[in-house]
Amino acid sequence: MRKTFFTILYIAAAIAAVSCAKTEATGPNDAYKRYFDAWMQVNHPEAKPTGIGIYIMEEQLGKGETVGEKGFVLVDYRITDLEGNISSYTDALTAQQLGTYAQTTYYGPKFWTVVETTLPAGVRAAVVGAPVGTHRRVIIPSWLMSYQAYDNEADYLDPPLKKGEEYDASSYSNTIYDFTIADYTEDIEKWQIDSIGRFFANRTVRIDGKPANEIFVTSTGAQMTAADSVSTGFYYKQIQAPVDTATFAKDTTVYINYVGKLLNGLVFDTNVERVAKDNGLYSASRTYKPTKIKWGEEYSELTMGDDGSSVIAGFAKTIWEMRAMEKGVGVFYSTLGYSYSGSGSGIPGYAPLIFEIELVAKPEE
Repeated sequence: MRKTFFTILYIAAAIAAVSCAKTEATGPNDAYKRYFDAWMQVNHPEAKPTGIGIYIMEEQLGKGETVGEKGFVLVDYRITDLEGNISSYTDALTAQQLGTYAQTTYYGPKFWTVVETTLPAGVRAAVVGAPVGTHRRVIIPSWLMSYQAYDNEADYLDPPLKKGEEYDASSYSNTIYDFTIADYTEDIEKWQIDSIGRFFANRTVRIDGKPANEIFVTSTGAQMTAADSVSTGFYYKQIQAPVDTATFAKDTTVYINYVGKLLNGLVFDTNVERVAKDNGLYSASRTYKPTKIKWGEEYSELTMGDDGSSVIAGFAKTIWEMRAMEKGVGVFYSTLGYSYSGSGSGIPGYAPLIFEIELVAKPEE
């Protein structure tokens, strides 16, 4: 009964605020502020804003490096509206609770870029200055979900627009961020190279698409290490020697089997039917057979499939290292992959990738 009463009170206050805004508002966010303040008074009457106006409701500070004004912060998070409706999250448990879990989806921390235009002002305020390891639950009013950067809350409530500029206050929503900072770096490429190094030291994988609990080995038992670097951010290890070491001529057609995966072992693509079935990727509409690759004068000229599709640089560089009937593994940072955007639900932004590749005979028609 008490909860119902307060909910009705909050709704009534909000409606009154919006109604009054027609005649009393002096800034684009005045009505939204009255609505938000009414909700806070009912649900968190003791809460006080900090900084530019965010509300830190829960906090456990970490002991790692402090997040700076610019850089890349690796975060586990759950994002909801004021009523608890989840709009975004990174953990598998939430996906299971929502009934949206998929074996082929990446679950784990993702990078936020700590600059204007990519991170809302209130979120920047919540992470900048926090040590790695910090957990916070933060309520951010709608006007602080703007991607602009001002010095105080007043400017967010009534933005100082330039001539000809317009401001749509309704495009932002009050939002709750529940997050934990897993890591922070100012140099995202170095961070990835370091993470590949840690992978070589702590993780092990085979060429055959099995889980990441075995080891990159050659026929002589040599382990893949950072010493197998071919160029910045790219590593290649031969698993099985070729039957012929001659370089392929331009326009030569070769055929490959491949498995693509993340450093954590998540397989995101393969043309091997058994691997596809084992990793939840199988599609009855797809034909699983060796894939055609047409050679070029440079690795960047390699194309894939009957339609001659281009491929990401790291995949091409891995094949470029190989010769007839060779097996090998390429590991590379996202500059040679999908960069800041990632790809689909299986590859997050700034993710180093692994490709296990085997050159095989032309399949029978």
